[in-house]
Amino acid sequence: MSTNGRRILIVDDDAVICEIAESLLGEAGWEAVHAYDPLTALDKLNGQQWPVVLCDVHLPGDSGGLLAAIRTRFPNTQVVMITGDPTIVTMQQAIRAGAYDYLLKPLRREELLRAANMAFDRFELLTRQQALEAENLRYREQLEQLLSRKSEQLRDSELRYRTLFDHAVDAILILRPLTGEIIELNGAAGRLLGLRASDAHGKSIREFAGAQFDACLNDSSNEHRIWYVPSVILTDHARDSHRLNVTLNRLKVDGVIVLQLVARESQANDELEQRAELLELELMSEQRLATIGLLASGVAHNINTPLMGIYGLAQVIKMQHPDLDGIDGVIAQVERINGIIRNLMWKSRQEQEMSRQLIDITTLLQEELRFLEADMEFKHNVEKVFDFAPDIPPIYGRYSDFSQSLTNIFRNALDAMHDCEVKKLCVSTFQDGEEIHIAVSDTGRGIARDHLERVFDPFFTTKPAVGSAENGAPTGTGLGLSTVKRLLVPYGCRFDFDSTPGRGTTFTLSIPIAQNQPRDEVFELEED
Repeated sequence: MSTNGRRILIVDDDAVICEIAESLLGEAGWEAVHAYDPLTALDKLNGQQWPVVLCDVHLPGDSGGLLAAIRTRFPNTQVVMITGDPTIVTMQQAIRAGAYDYLLKPLRREELLRAANMAFDRFELLTRQQALEAENLRYREQLEQLLSRKSEQLRDSELRYRTLFDHAVDAILILRPLTGEIIELNGAAGRLLGLRASDAHGKSIREFAGAQFDACLNDSSNEHRIWYVPSVILTDHARDSHRLNVTLNRLKVDGVIVLQLVARESQANDELEQRAELLELELMSEQRLATIGLLASGVAHNINTPLMGIYGLAQVIKMQHPDLDGIDGVIAQVERINGIIRNLMWKSRQEQEMSRQLIDITTLLQEELRFLEADMEFKHNVEKVFDFAPDIPPIYGRYSDFSQSLTNIFRNALDAMHDCEVKKLCVSTFQDGEEIHIAVSDTGRGIARDHLERVFDPFFTTKPAVGSAENGAPTGTGLGLSTVKRLLVPYGCRFDFDSTPGRGTTFTLSIPIAQNQPRDEVFELEED
């Protein structure tokens, strides 16, 4: 069976772990080989190329030395660390030492294959990048030779220049001074902006970089000048941000002054630190929430026993004294508490379930909104309007992905109405045949126009930081909507905003139906 180059070396002193990982990866088309210690692993790495290494954090010998050796001698090889004893310290050490990802034991098939496939994709990307950089260097050398040729070879030189321009690794744009209008761009620039060349022509670079190049664009001198602008933030067509190092060169082409912009993405040291910090915050949050969930589930279980005693005693009193006033009210309240406990225990089990399942969107929305009633402000001071369409089809996914995302969206809506006189939350669903749409509207402050494109950026928030709020104002970390995007983009979900400052916001989540249905083989496994 062809593996298409998907080869993985498993390094773990536990033979059972190696056997399980080899079996799971082998069934998915990987060529998997194991080693029980760092020395054996290095011998195998020296023998042939391994795109991915799955390595235990704690190995006999020096596991840290193995990771350092791989980073130094095989820089393109991606290392995925595994451990049965997860801590923030081990995670930080692994990431800072160059590990690509981090998995927990016991290994889950879905998570293992996802991490292995993503690591292999990064290996291929780095390999192609090196080849392209070498090719780009050769092209630049050829370009210098072409420019020195005689005038009678100009047409051939221009043709070759076009080839080099289109295939350059760096993003190159030709701009009109003052307006910043894009006259021409190469393939790398088109990919950077997320647009085809035909769609980018005529747009201004200000649409993607704001006013960061205004000093260069507005320079009215006719002299040849070169500007180097480090750490520029460019926002592409999909509203994703890129940090770039940019060189602007004022040129005269056929008697017309133009600006040549050459951009290359910055080396991601700061991005790596931000990713490590984000992973640390997420891990701390997940550990804290898991602890609270287990505690709540345990408390609910412990309450249930004396509650049933009260219920039974009330039933006995009712039988012995049928004319006694108020006993029916006691029984009704006990049944109400019991319902709350059952819902709490059910939600706790669902949140801890990591495998995919069929999810009834209407039931999920009702449960999440019901649990929000623990917030007294939401329960008593917010007008609630719910309109759930009938016959919404179930979707196949991880319950916690959708419950956490919807809770974040609801919480943002409530926070936006914190100091508003009119507080009204509307939640509705509808289906257009191909997608399920969930609309969440509030009567809050709304979102400023210049903030709309940044609402999904990690750490971006207009709320005060935790510990600095006054008068009970809500605080934020800037991770709410970025978490929503990270969790739901893999399901093909779309996000739309309709916001008017001072009047409120409508957030619409669109979930594709066909993409999120279980495969036939999943049903067969469940039936077995």
